[in-house]
Amino acid sequence: MSDKTGVITKIQRELFYVRVGNEVYPSKAKGNFRNKKITPVVGDKVDINVENGLGFILKIHPRSVLLHRPEVSNIDKCFVLSSIKSPNINLMLLDKYLLMIEKNSIDCVIVFNKSDLVSEDEKKIYADIYRNVGYKVIFNSNESSITNEELLNEFRNHINCVIGPSGAGKSSTLKKLFPSEDFISGKISDKTQRGKQTTRHIEIKMVDDNTYVLDTPGFSSFDLSFLNDKSEIKNNFVEFRKNSLRCKFNNCDHINEPKCEIKRLVEIGEISQSRYDNYLKIVEEYKKIRRY
Repeated sequence: MSDKTGVITKIQRELFYVRVGNEVYPSKAKGNFRNKKITPVVGDKVDINVENGLGFILKIHPRSVLLHRPEVSNIDKCFVLSSIKSPNINLMLLDKYLLMIEKNSIDCVIVFNKSDLVSEDEKKIYADIYRNVGYKVIFNSNESSITNEELLNEFRNHINCVIGPSGAGKSSTLKKLFPSEDFISGKISDKTQRGKQTTRHIEIKMVDDNTYVLDTPGFSSFDLSFLNDKSEIKNNFVEFRKNSLRCKFNNCDHINEPKCEIKRLVEIGEISQSRYDNYLKIVEEYKKIRRY
């Protein structure tokens, strides 16, 4: 019997797999966590007691970050993957992902997959929207025989989370970047052009000594349960946060208020119209959920 400290790398069939150095221990959570309504998640640093090869989780260390979809803790970099074509890009879903990431103050990279299917002009349209906000944008094609070194370098020396809708090519991209790892990839449905949610559980893989990668299930929709207040929406649209001090009213929601700097910047093209339109839709969705 011994106590060890490690990281939960996978949860499957009610077992928590805890990596301690080069060893992985299937573990169970003590009942006191349920009593406190605390659930261990992938990424948690935990203390375990090991007996006959089975671990029992004694303590969950404080979390630096907790995402809710996917439910994962302590990551320091997030990659949002979106296909440009087949299936077509969903900017609303992308902006929701970015909202969640900003709320958690996580470094973010946007990856537009299947870039071989669109023209350079079309790529520039999408790149400009998000680079002008300040996001790192990388275009990728898994049809190329050449490894995307720019993308690979972004992963190195981080605990990375990869998220995106079904059919975005997440697992295929990771298999190409890290061929020695088993990232599951599946066929695209011809009818829906969506992936078949080939990633069925959440698991962090150690791809080298200082680099970890978490692949997640793809979602075709994304709720707003991670928000606690309506103000978090405007505060986590980066370009709104940067410019809102110039609004006439300190509590400006950038919707119907006069002399709103955000609306002015949208009108002159300094802020993307699609980003602003999605902001309005997200606010309305949140108001319906919380019954404002």
